[in-house]
Amino acid sequence: MTSEAGVEALEIERKYEVAVDAHLPTAERFARAGFSATEPVIFHLAAQYFDTPDEALARAGIAVRVRTGGSDAGWHVKRREPGGVRELHWPVASQMPAGLLDELRARVGEVAEQVAPRATLKTERTVVVLRDAAGAGLVELADDRVYATDLSDGVHRAWREWEAELLPGAAETVLDAVDPLLRAAGAYPSASPAKIARATGKLIALAQARGADQEQLAALAELDAADQAAARRLGS
Repeated sequence: MTSEAGVEALEIERKYEVAVDAHLPTAERFARAGFSATEPVIFHLAAQYFDTPDEALARAGIAVRVRTGGSDAGWHVKRREPGGVRELHWPVASQMPAGLLDELRARVGEVAEQVAPRATLKTERTVVVLRDAAGAGLVELADDRVYATDLSDGVHRAWREWEAELLPGAAETVLDAVDPLLRAAGAYPSASPAKIARATGKLIALAQARGADQEQLAALAELDAADQAAARRLGS
């Protein structure tokens, strides 16, 4: 295992819930808002997410995964911060990089030695890049169709979400300009801080920890039931 430090990046993104039959805005609609949209490109991603038996990583707001497919295949440590999601990246390898384990020890202590697979995700991702008039990339839109398996209890969940991620050098105000276009297409802000939280049915517990009211908790319970029902339909 390599003990090299991971490559660091800051992701500034917004996540949205969408119905299974929703459509991203058309290239013409983006053009009317001043964006040039590339042709969609489809990727097939496979990921495994990790945590300790007592979910020390989840409590610390950390997500660890290894993913193949797409443009950023590899091992990732992600941690949400006020300015975005701080990510450390290592290349794909059959074992967890020693540098990644060192990072986890620094965050959660020796319990990091107990990390093990917690969930698997298969995602069909459709990517569209929005550019300005000069051709510079501004935002990467990812339309994800996710099928997840909670390895602790075998429960399957399926859902669809959109992510709008700011590309390097673009101003965050661009996301403000894209937001109404996505909402007009039926999207609304996601309650899930990370895919592993949704894959393992932890959205309600996280919301309770934030002091969510009963109406919000009931909505999350309905969301989880819908995710499980969607997975059953896909598996039938």
